[in-house]
Amino acid sequence: MRNKNYLFFILLFSIPNQIFAQQKFFADTLMGTSDPIVVTANRSERKLSNTAVPTILISKNTINKTGSLRVQDILQEHTGIILVNSTLGTSLNGYPNPFGQGVQMLGLDPAYTAILLDGEPLVGRNAGILKLGRIATGNIKQIEIVKGPSSSLYGSEAMAGVINILTETPTSEKLSLQVQHASNNTWGSTIAYTNKYHKTGVQFFLNRLSSNGYDLDALLYGKTVDPFKDWNGQLKITQDISNNLQLLVSLRNHDSHQDNNYQISYQNAPAIAKGFTTETERSAYTQLKWLTAPNTRIYFRTFFDQYTNHSFVNLENTNIRFDETSFDQSVVKPEIQFEKTVPEKSVYVAGIGSNLEMINASRYAGKQQLATLYTFTQKEWYLLQKKITLIAGARLDKRTDFDVHLSPRIAVAYKPNTSWKFTASAGWGFKAPDFRHMYLNFYNAQIGYSLLGNNSLGAELQSLQQQGLLQTGAVITNYATTIPLLPESSFGWHIGASYHTKKITAEWGAFRNDIKNLIDVYTLPFNRSNGLPIYSYRNIGSVYTEGIEMDAKYQINTHWSIAGGYQFLLAKDKQVLTQISNGQLYKRDPITYQTSLVNKQTYFGLANRSKHSANGKILYENTSAGFDAYFRAIYRGKFGFMDMNGNNIIDDNREMTPGYWLLNMASSKSIGKQFRVQIGIEDILNYTNALQLPNIAGRTFFVNINYSIQHHSTN
Repeated sequence: MRNKNYLFFILLFSIPNQIFAQQKFFADTLMGTSDPIVVTANRSERKLSNTAVPTILISKNTINKTGSLRVQDILQEHTGIILVNSTLGTSLNGYPNPFGQGVQMLGLDPAYTAILLDGEPLVGRNAGILKLGRIATGNIKQIEIVKGPSSSLYGSEAMAGVINILTETPTSEKLSLQVQHASNNTWGSTIAYTNKYHKTGVQFFLNRLSSNGYDLDALLYGKTVDPFKDWNGQLKITQDISNNLQLLVSLRNHDSHQDNNYQISYQNAPAIAKGFTTETERSAYTQLKWLTAPNTRIYFRTFFDQYTNHSFVNLENTNIRFDETSFDQSVVKPEIQFEKTVPEKSVYVAGIGSNLEMINASRYAGKQQLATLYTFTQKEWYLLQKKITLIAGARLDKRTDFDVHLSPRIAVAYKPNTSWKFTASAGWGFKAPDFRHMYLNFYNAQIGYSLLGNNSLGAELQSLQQQGLLQTGAVITNYATTIPLLPESSFGWHIGASYHTKKITAEWGAFRNDIKNLIDVYTLPFNRSNGLPIYSYRNIGSVYTEGIEMDAKYQINTHWSIAGGYQFLLAKDKQVLTQISNGQLYKRDPITYQTSLVNKQTYFGLANRSKHSANGKILYENTSAGFDAYFRAIYRGKFGFMDMNGNNIIDDNREMTPGYWLLNMASSKSIGKQFRVQIGIEDILNYTNALQLPNIAGRTFFVNINYSIQHHSTN
């Protein structure tokens, strides 16, 4: 199988393609004294200060100063970015969370945020969550975050926004080596080499990360996170074919091996199950940028990604296979993009492409595939000597099983002077049902519940009943005919203002998102024969999220700077609010069994959302001494975790997870021009929550040793 994959990668080289024109080198500093270039907001290069939609840039300098090896840890230190667990991922008896953690943005679940690597989508979502742990940080150039509906450019998964992780591109000869050691016997090592010789550039990156895992509950058998080993590699080649043609080819590889070791119930007695999980990802893209005229470009792209996840456990001492799952997903995505610039007046972008997804998984009803054709267009005008930027665009998507869907967006920015900028944007988005919503057939062998896709629900229920695996008397006739899921649709807006001087940067924003035909999990009115529930998916109605965000930075002097951010968020179900207003929603106290009406004051909102979240940063940097220290604080307010009074909403303090702080610190010292040593502590307060937040490992210490040598190209 691997030989076939690599043969396919080689064949792709013969296709003229391109990833985004987002491989431009520029000066960068932590506090933004230069005006960096971003590409995600408009699918073409813009100065960050000129974007009309809310955009966050996380620079390589910032990433290096944190010392973190995990992308998700870097993201959660920024305003409005929350790392959350799947609501179905609760661990029992040490069983590892099968869904991992994802990024919540603007109060919307991880499934609503498009995650891109060098402008192309990552695949392999599990319950809507994409595990970011498989992306190494060592060769990241910058991370761009666009908040708000972005379906007009990026399609179905971008209702909440886009996170685009951009990797390095060869510009000069440089060799970098890094070794990290951290708590839990965690070891990381990286080698990166780039070189630009005449018209050819090469970038090679290889990273290995391993850990013994960690255990947050000594009373339960097994570890909260089992030992693992990860390998990540990337090879990128650029070739200037002529003054008008530039080719880029990139191959990326990820391999992961993680132990499985936990306690189960087998034949009404405790037993130990052991095995392992392997995860692989192979991706390839090529690009051809063609300058047809001084201000006109055409980009040809083809992208291929294959993701696999295979897992099994055997009963200890007997080697009887207790559980086994497999998940294989592939994506092929060709695209052509046209861009024309009229200097000082306008920029026009348009494109057409297709997206073919194929899946073959033990948890799905047979092999499945989805095909989507799309086209997009956007025009950007500069008015009143570039004081006003006006953007209008739209995208058409046609998936084989749904009608054509239109996603428009408009945005405007007003810059009265060099310090102030005011922005407003509004967009419509949609999210079509994905594989899991329609075809999932998941049985959790350790916990005992089932989660079934809408399209396969009737057939699977009939099969379970024939096998005697449904409770006695279960009536399944109402589920014999499938009611097709409708695509979710959304409308969102954002208004903001920003103020910039040499010492002060301040930004404010308000947002709202309304989603109709929300696809959510519901519980069937009968159980499996073991008494545990059966879940499926349906369109349940409408929800909204709204809030405000604030960020500020202040350069105290040459060495010291401080920064902070805050988000206030409301996220509620409109149907629940209607039921409360009509006196139709009740709750039953789990202790006294008294029943009472729910009121709006006690209804907290959608689960797993915090009304209040904040962050703070203090940076000391002495360039001449080669020393810096970077302190960060992250606060997440209380959030709803699990219904306890029988009404399937969060309306009782006993259903809440208390708020918490995470404090992180890193300090670096250069030794000569080539060596740099960094030490750090993450989660200084040693906060842990084994049941509800198993991704937080507690207090950890780390040390990094970096060696780099660079020669600037004279070619």
